[in-house]
Amino acid sequence: MRLSTQHIPFERLADLLESRLAGDELAEAQRHLTACERCAREAAQLGRVLALMHADDSVDAPRDVLSETIRLFGASRADGREPGLVSRILATLSFDSNALRPAFGVRSGQTAPARQLLFNAGDFDVDLRLARGDAGWSVSGQILGPCAGGGQVEVARADAAEEILAGADLNELCEFTLPPLEAGSYLLRLRVGEVEVEVPGLELNA
Repeated sequence: MRLSTQHIPFERLADLLESRLAGDELAEAQRHLTACERCAREAAQLGRVLALMHADDSVDAPRDVLSETIRLFGASRADGREPGLVSRILATLSFDSNALRPAFGVRSGQTAPARQLLFNAGDFDVDLRLARGDAGWSVSGQILGPCAGGGQVEVARADAAEEILAGADLNELCEFTLPPLEAGSYLLRLRVGEVEVEVPGLELNA
């Protein structure tokens, strides 16, 4: 097969640039390159790629490091789901029942009505109920949205966000009730699947 009537195949160009052609094959390929602009251009591009490959002095990672990395990324969860990154969403306040009430005090002997807060967080809404009792502040609520039940709620002081004070599990209706809390400023975290919703600046006071 002569090359003068057709373009040089990629494999033959690689053989030429890697000095694997000799004799008549080498001479015929060289003659073709002098007469064919397209093949000459492809040979030049391939030559640059080969030069970069030969100049590459990168060192492969140790075998045990590669194996451990593959194991970490290939590991499955205990529940059979593939691991993923947690998506963190900062909740924003959209409704506060206190804004609808007159600024009057509660008469002696009467129980102050529970305060309702509604937060938006992406595909979720968080409905919170705050009530002051003899044992402290009661915080309960429900996650509205794509929540099939199962998840956790944690509460920490706003100035010590990493120190978890209390927690609770979500029930099948995605509802929860935290243990009584003292007055103060808190941070609430709700975890549902791969989503973590953060409710900052939760004020429990008179």
